[in-house]
Amino acid sequence: MSERKYDRPPYLKAIHLPGPTTSDTEQACGEFVSHIRDGLAESRYVFGDILPTVPEVRDQYGIQEEDIHGAIQELRRTGLLQLHDEYRDTYFLDPGPEHAVGEPQEDIVERVKRLEALYLDLAARVEAIDPLSH
Repeated sequence: MSERKYDRPPYLKAIHLPGPTTSDTEQACGEFVSHIRDGLAESRYVFGDILPTVPEVRDQYGIQEEDIHGAIQELRRTGLLQLHDEYRDTYFLDPGPEHAVGEPQEDIVERVKRLEALYLDLAARVEAIDPLSH
């Protein structure tokens, strides 16, 4: 008996990929894979981020769907993508344990502190622009 999967809900937002720098479809397909690998390596994308749909990638990169499926299979073989258990044709990024182990806990704490500081700065700016917004 096959497992029932659901359509991807609209609130499940996908990562933004930069798109190709070439009109050559073979190179564009390679760039698609590189953008995901590089984005994970540079922490622009993290575990659990959702890949755009195949039609979205096709439209953005100008590559055929069978080439996209081949690229997805390559990324899955290397452990960078996993098929979502609940949603049809939905893949999430999974940099694997070798990436997670190399990241010290202090880096996460520092990132959270930096984000909190940015939030407080933005809140202060909004207050300065519209003091009655509270």
